[in-house]
Amino acid sequence: WYFCSPRKIAFGEEALEALREVHAKKALVVTDTTLLQLGTIQPVLDLLKEEDIPFVIFSAIQPEPAIPPSREGAKLAEQEDVDLIIAVGGGSVIDGAKAIWVFYENPDLDIAEVFPEDPLVLRQKAGFVAIPTTSGTGSDANWAIVIKNPETKQKLSLAHRELIPDLAIVDPQFTKALPLSLTAATAFDALTHAIEAFTVEWRNDFSDGLALQALKLIFEFLPQVMADKDNMVAREKLHNAATMAGLAFGNSQIGGVHALAHSLGAVLSLPHAQVVAVVLPHMMRYCLSEPIIEQRYAEIAYTLQLVNTLDAKGAHTLIDKIEEFRKSFDLKTKLSDFGVTKSLLEEKMPLIIEFALNDTGSLVNPKELNKEIIRTLCYTMF
Repeated sequence: WYFCSPRKIAFGEEALEALREVHAKKALVVTDTTLLQLGTIQPVLDLLKEEDIPFVIFSAIQPEPAIPPSREGAKLAEQEDVDLIIAVGGGSVIDGAKAIWVFYENPDLDIAEVFPEDPLVLRQKAGFVAIPTTSGTGSDANWAIVIKNPETKQKLSLAHRELIPDLAIVDPQFTKALPLSLTAATAFDALTHAIEAFTVEWRNDFSDGLALQALKLIFEFLPQVMADKDNMVAREKLHNAATMAGLAFGNSQIGGVHALAHSLGAVLSLPHAQVVAVVLPHMMRYCLSEPIIEQRYAEIAYTLQLVNTLDAKGAHTLIDKIEEFRKSFDLKTKLSDFGVTKSLLEEKMPLIIEFALNDTGSLVNPKELNKEIIRTLCYTMF
């Protein structure tokens, strides 16, 4: 077993100052058009100017990152001969920027062929800094990329230790402008990362500790942020929790929730974090019949002080609490809330099943998934 993380994680207010320690001749700043228009990346640009580091901006990353824009970003990196890539954004931006990094250093590589145990050449041309602007994906601290192949419509879930950023800057100032709806949705993604990290077959002592602490922070501070979006103390704790959850699943794995959410998101063009919130309680109930998982859910409930004893009641209480959380934050609860029709679901079901079962998360889910289970879960969630 190995525990892998960024070489450095700078966190707390003014964590951006850590960027001054990074030396570069020229930087590629990767973001999206919304963050560019809102001025969210301006503190990063100002600091680069102060440090006399020239930069070029690439803002064509889509809400669901895809291979073609990342190839375009790599071409820009090559043209500008950059030696530093800085991703400023949510998980889509960071994943898209990681793909740019891969293509920049390996122009002829088929990214679908990135496997954890195979060699991957990075850092020969550029280093990588991740600055998350949402408190959800944990991509700033782990080895994963989720990216869509528009030709096959599949979301590729890739992982390699070399993909872990050199520096993660977890500065809550970058979440100030995040709407409460996105705050809640992305926090549910982080919550799911922690729960899955704590229950998948590859769980371990290190991931367990990070997952439990991340859950404690999310359950305590998400309601505080939702009650007062300007509560920067609570936002900082929530931001830290997302990175901790990212470290947790990055050193264990995601499970069936993400396998199915990746598939539904890719096939039906649905936003990742909100789909995760729909899938989570259904997948938890499915896995509940495994005694070790019932015990693990009960342990989470006990840690969160939802119950006073370690027994089966705690497992059910945890799932009920998650559904209560979801409802109180106005998150979607079923697929039809996205405008998905039953006929569309039936039409796309073969592809949904194929993508879900081929996702890494299905391989380590604590309870086996198959075609009929995926089908039943989808109709139950409709």
